[in-house]
Amino acid sequence: MSEEEKKDEAFVRCLNVRKSFGSNEVLKGINLEVKKGEVLVILGPSGSGKSTLLRCINHLENMDSGLITVGGEAIGYEWRNGELWEAPYATVAKQRRKIGMVFQAFNLFPHLTVLQNVMEFPVHVHGVPKDVAQKKALEILDRVGLADKAYQYPRRLSGGQQQRVSIARALAIEPELLLFDEPTSALDPELVGEVLNTMKDLAGQGYTMIIVTHEIPFTREVADRVVFMTGGVVVEEGKPSDVMVNPKTERFRTFLSRYL
Repeated sequence: MSEEEKKDEAFVRCLNVRKSFGSNEVLKGINLEVKKGEVLVILGPSGSGKSTLLRCINHLENMDSGLITVGGEAIGYEWRNGELWEAPYATVAKQRRKIGMVFQAFNLFPHLTVLQNVMEFPVHVHGVPKDVAQKKALEILDRVGLADKAYQYPRRLSGGQQQRVSIARALAIEPELLLFDEPTSALDPELVGEVLNTMKDLAGQGYTMIIVTHEIPFTREVADRVVFMTGGVVVEEGKPSDVMVNPKTERFRTFLSRYL
């Protein structure tokens, strides 16, 4: 396979993914592909299934049917006699090493310093030696502009700084895919910019990223492709310069007008 063919090949694949909570079908047969190095932004109203899709990609939620692969591997599952079965925890932990996720809530350990938070998963989940993990963590904190906060505790940081620590923690496992679930929704407006700037830097470094957000100007600037979801289905997708300038559906036009 040539380098061009590899570049065009999907790194993340979602094939007819369905997920229900009780009688509420949240994902209704999602089909989606993301190429290596692509930044995909998923837009949509609350309850459209965006966050559930991210959680299924990282196997924080079990899908009811369909197939999701990251780098050709079904995260959280293994093939047995041609069928997908739930993988044991040790296998899932190993598979998840290729995926970093940043949530709405910062989910930092309050009793650990910033440096210890960033080191936690490499050391205690993936078995990286402490000295190696510490050196890497300090490098990452410098990249996100928090080298001077390494020995402070999360409670001493602003919300924007805490979210940047969360991003640093996701980077510490050296992921091939980064998932962002509305990373600025819990922040005061004046703190949003510092987190978005960090994400822009990561996009510029070639990370494969799937981002759920309502930040429309950021989406226009950073996204390679935009997906609009509502009611558990993908309604529109394409380049921001196409779908966000000339939406094909009234539903997407109405959504965009609320954030402009």
